[in-house]
Amino acid sequence: MDRIWARPVGVSDPDGPDYWDYFGGRLVEHAAIPRGARVLDVGCGTGSSLFPAADKTGPGGYVIGIDICPD
Repeated sequence: MDRIWARPVGVSDPDGPDYWDYFGGRLVEHAAIPRGARVLDVGCGTGSSLFPAADKTGPGGYVIGIDICPD
């Protein structure tokens, strides 16, 4: 199912060079997430913004992600 979601944005190989990691990281940079925050990532996919958000919240924060795809 991930290939269905990747196709509209022009990603020919979602397992190859990671388009998603770049933009997930950029999104988190601009989100101004403070240390200790609680973050919900809806449509997290493989975690391209989930894991950077967790790094930004630090050990006192909490991040959870949900996605329609089981992979």
